[in-house]
Amino acid sequence: MEEKTETTKKSLSPHTSAMAMVGDAHIHIDYSSPSVRERIIFGGLVGYDQVWQSGAHKVTWLETNKDLVFQDNKILPAGKYAFFTVPGKETWKVMFNSRWDQHGKDEYNEEENVLILEVTPEALQSPQESLEYVVEKSSEDSGVISLAWENVKINMPFSVKS
Repeated sequence: MEEKTETTKKSLSPHTSAMAMVGDAHIHIDYSSPSVRERIIFGGLVGYDQVWQSGAHKVTWLETNKDLVFQDNKILPAGKYAFFTVPGKETWKVMFNSRWDQHGKDEYNEEENVLILEVTPEALQSPQESLEYVVEKSSEDSGVISLAWENVKINMPFSVKS
């Protein structure tokens, strides 16, 4: 009789989250965090000027219980959104999409975008091996959502709509 042994395989892109309270807003980001693993990420694995689901496996999503205000008074209404990006060498496009429960970028439909931001990436001082989102409070009613991976970081400052 053959013995079956069950091995627990560690995910190469573990499921994780980032969250914070900023003012009255609870902001939660849910994503799978792939690692660089000696690959070229931006301009390689993740092509420039192409839609990326900004994580591994299922689409990354963000949920907020309060309206958030980004650049030039762009409002993201309270709700749950898929988070997509279009990485570029000079600028990135960030899209909050109304259909948050998508498998990946293949289901992405730009007509379902609720908010689009343009951000300038910054070079990291030292490489970021695993994709990481951070929600950071910077004052009583403002904060920054950031994404860092490989040698790049993008910041999306916001305030909580009062």
